[in-house]
Amino acid sequence: MEHDQFKGRSITLNTLREEQRALNMRLLLAVRLRDLEAQRTLEQELEETARQIESLLSGRQI
Repeated sequence: MEHDQFKGRSITLNTLREEQRALNMRLLLAVRLRDLEAQRTLEQELEETARQIESLLSGRQI
């Protein structure tokens, strides 16, 4: 049973890290296109994703 908890946690962490990578790629594109509004939005999304990852790693609820 305990193994299942770690499996679920791993999937969530992997999902968040994949989302973080995708946001980073989108941010890079926004920088190249000089789209400041998109950059701001993506930076906020990256900050939220980073908070969720940190929360998950520290054992707190998201």
